[in-house]
Amino acid sequence: MDNYSLPRRIWRIFYPVLIFIGIQIFVGVGIEIVVALATIVNDTLRSTSGADISVFVNTMTRFVYDNGTFLVLVCNLFSFGVFWPIWLTMSKRLERFENSNPVSLGIAIAGFFAGFNIVQLIVFGLTDIMKFFPSYEEVSDMLSSGTVLIQVIAIGFSAPIVEEIVFRGILLNRMKWLPVWASVLIQALFFSLVHFNLLQSLYAFLAGVFLGMVYIKYRSIIIVILGHVSFNLISVILSEFLPENLAVVAFILCPFVTIGCAALLFMSPGAVKITVPEQNAPVP
Repeated sequence: MDNYSLPRRIWRIFYPVLIFIGIQIFVGVGIEIVVALATIVNDTLRSTSGADISVFVNTMTRFVYDNGTFLVLVCNLFSFGVFWPIWLTMSKRLERFENSNPVSLGIAIAGFFAGFNIVQLIVFGLTDIMKFFPSYEEVSDMLSSGTVLIQVIAIGFSAPIVEEIVFRGILLNRMKWLPVWASVLIQALFFSLVHFNLLQSLYAFLAGVFLGMVYIKYRSIIIVILGHVSFNLISVILSEFLPENLAVVAFILCPFVTIGCAALLFMSPGAVKITVPEQNAPVP
C-alpha cells in the first residue's frame, strides 16, 4: 500500500488520462493547423485572391479524413514517449509474476479478443445499430485512410501498446487501494471516454472490462497488449485480406471459437507471484 494522501491518489489516476487526451487533441490539431496554413500560404502565393477562413477549415477537414491513420500513429508515438518511462519505472517496483504455459494463454487471449470483435461486427450487421450513430461510420472511414501497412502499424500495434500501458499498466496499478471491481470499472470507463465516439465508447468499455480482468488475473502487460492487438487487427484483416466466402465461414465459426477461448481463459490458473517489491517503496 502506498503512503499517498487520498487527493494525491485520485490525482495520480486522473492526470495520465488528461495527458493522454491532451496529446491526442493538441498534437493532432497542431499537425492539422500547420498543414492547413502551409496549403493556404501556397495557394495564396499562386493566386491573386486572399486567404479565406472557409478554405482553412476545409483544408483541415480534408487532411483529417485523408490522413486520419497517420495522425493516430503520430499521436501514439508522442504518447509512447511520455508514458513508457513512467511505466518502465513503475514496473521495476511491482511484484513479479509468471504464468504457466504462456503460449496456450497467448493463443486463448488472441482468439477471444479477435472473436469478440467479430461477434460485435455480427451484432452491428444484424441490428443495423450503426444507423443511429452516423459519426461512427465517419470515424471508421477516417481510420481506414492510408495504406494497409500504416493501418496495421497505427491501429493494429501502436494504439494497443500505448493504451495498455496507460490504462491497464499505469492506472490499474495505481488503483490497488480500491476494490478490484472498482478499479477495473474505473479504468474501463476512462478507456471508453478517450475514444470520443458514443458507439465506439460502448464496446470499448466492455473490452476495457475484459482487458482489466485479464490483467488482474495474469499480471502481464504483454498478454493484454496481445489481446488488444488481435482485437484491432481483425478489422483490418477482414476488410483487406479475407475473401468474402471465407469471411462468412469465419463469422459462423466465430461465436464458438470465442466461447472456447473465453472458457480456457477462465479455467487457466492465474499468475503466480515470484518476487515481492522492496518494503516502503511506493509505486510511482
